[in-house]
Amino acid sequence: MGIISQVNAKRKKLFRGWWVVAAASAINAIGVGFFFYGWSTFFKPLQREFGWSRAEISGVSALSRLEGGLEGPVVGPLIDKFGSKKVLLFAVALTGAGFIGLSRVSNLVTLYVLFGVLAFGYNAGFTFATTAAVAKWFIKRRSRAISFVTTGNGIGGAALIPLLAWLIVQYGWRWTAIITGVAIWVVVLPIVVLAIRDTPEEMGLLPDGEPGGQARESEQKDKPAEATVSTGAYGLDEVNFTWREALVTPTFWVLAAAMFFRSCILSSIVIHEIPYLTDVGIPEVQAASILGLMVLVSIPGRLAFGWMGDRVNKKVLLLATSLLQAVGILILINVRASTMSLLYLFLIVYGLGYGGGIPLPTALRADLFGRKSFATITGMITPITMVSGMAGPIFAGYVYDVSRSYSLAFYTFAIMVALSGLLFLFIRQPKPPARLAHITSPSS
Repeated sequence: MGIISQVNAKRKKLFRGWWVVAAASAINAIGVGFFFYGWSTFFKPLQREFGWSRAEISGVSALSRLEGGLEGPVVGPLIDKFGSKKVLLFAVALTGAGFIGLSRVSNLVTLYVLFGVLAFGYNAGFTFATTAAVAKWFIKRRSRAISFVTTGNGIGGAALIPLLAWLIVQYGWRWTAIITGVAIWVVVLPIVVLAIRDTPEEMGLLPDGEPGGQARESEQKDKPAEATVSTGAYGLDEVNFTWREALVTPTFWVLAAAMFFRSCILSSIVIHEIPYLTDVGIPEVQAASILGLMVLVSIPGRLAFGWMGDRVNKKVLLLATSLLQAVGILILINVRASTMSLLYLFLIVYGLGYGGGIPLPTALRADLFGRKSFATITGMITPITMVSGMAGPIFAGYVYDVSRSYSLAFYTFAIMVALSGLLFLFIRQPKPPARLAHITSPSS
């Protein structure tokens, strides 16, 4: 009984926010693994069955980016108003339905329509809602918490890419799509219901599990919903910008520019990595496994850079991760079936940079503008990143269709991600709005 009592006591001491992190990590492992990473495994089977060009198939990923950009300014405010949990329930249900619908594809128009349904659910839930929930539970440990969530992304990608490739070989891509949709419903929906909570304040707690949560909640319960200042775990006042106040700061636009250049390469490399590797002589299932390994290698990068992000300037770390990715892309250009050592070097260099660069921008954005309108401000950036996120995969597909080579596209991506790192370095903490000029905000 003594051991059981000690375990129960430790469980009670564990901050509720870490359960939200664990749930968000599991949710993203499945959603991101199946959709963002897993879609690449459907690429060549679709091309073989229908004879579509790579630019045409890449266009569905551009559609996902388009939807994410257009729905961001709508979904973000909905999350801030109604909470992540309600949005997640709707989004997960829609994502599962979208995968099942994909099994009925018979032409390119149908593919785009059904993929649009799937992408809407994915963007609303797995892109916006999970990170918004976690960002609102933490301040001092925010970078670390988000790194754990994105580690779920990596684990899902590493585990599910080979699984999807195997399922497609065994049962075909149509049955694989159905299995994927049902799995999302059966596994993810219960996790959302049981574990996701929107903010620590709704449970009488403070971010990071700081003491005095119940008292703080009673002090602020009569304040309007747009209350802008709360005492954070830094021991300083947290400044919360409204989305209108954020938009008029130079900080917002430099951050958006950095994200613009970074967004171009993320899905582009993931989508075209398997086609590229098969082109240079690597078998298809092995190429899918290599993409899974790249995502697996990214996990130490997510954890290490996330941990450092709570201790070291995030902007310097983002420059480092961007340069690692740029070097990794240059290595990838020279990979051939006969130069497997270069492929492993690419996995390490690009994987670490890719992983490290995932949690840091989200944590930095919350540091710069606060928690209250986090999802809304995120939604305001997505129309900007949408443009490059759409153009990147189509550009790479078009370059290949014209030249039968990805070299020009990959060189362009290396330059763009390096520029992204330099822009992150120039971001400055915004001055508090005029109405809060007396407040000192924490530095990033």
